[in-house]
Amino acid sequence: MRAGIDDAETAAAELLAEADAELNDQATVEATNFFVSVKEVREFVKGEVPAAAVFISVIMCVLTVERLVNNRGTRVTLVDGFTQPHFKAYCRQLEKMDPFRRDARVLQVTVWDPKIRSHGRPRFQTGVVYELKKIHTMKFYHDMVQGSIQSLGTANPGVIQEFADFEMAKRARLDSPAPLFNNQARDPADEDEKEEEEEEMM
Repeated sequence: MRAGIDDAETAAAELLAEADAELNDQATVEATNFFVSVKEVREFVKGEVPAAAVFISVIMCVLTVERLVNNRGTRVTLVDGFTQPHFKAYCRQLEKMDPFRRDARVLQVTVWDPKIRSHGRPRFQTGVVYELKKIHTMKFYHDMVQGSIQSLGTANPGVIQEFADFEMAKRARLDSPAPLFNNQARDPADEDEKEEEEEEMM
């Protein structure tokens, strides 16, 4: 019987180590797949042809905001974040371009509403800089790059953040890099004891 318990504890420790390794890999990918320009995103999607589960993060400026016909999300069109000081002038230039030329200069993200409606959906403003994390299912639609993101909720807080300007967004990104996780094997019993102590303190 004891051998069976030991085997179970070993298996649990290995499982925790595997989960830590996955979190490390996730953090590395999120730190690497970070972009501030549409050109960078286009090059990434063309070169990598990322799978649907591959996430990227961007710091960009909102060009247009449109509710979906089914009222389950918002379509946000973005331009390079560093264009914010020249936003109106850049908008005028884009308006004069043929559609296929304009499409090559924007990123379109469908922001799905939270599954729990009580959380409320995010409100986007044109001309404002945002950091959007965990954008997935990146692909070309004609010549426009598109992606999706699940909106704010208990499962993924902080995936959408608003900033006063591009420089502030960059500083916040540098001050709060994607966390890395310790992938050393741990004793499951130690984790359970820690959780019990935290519950007692609450």
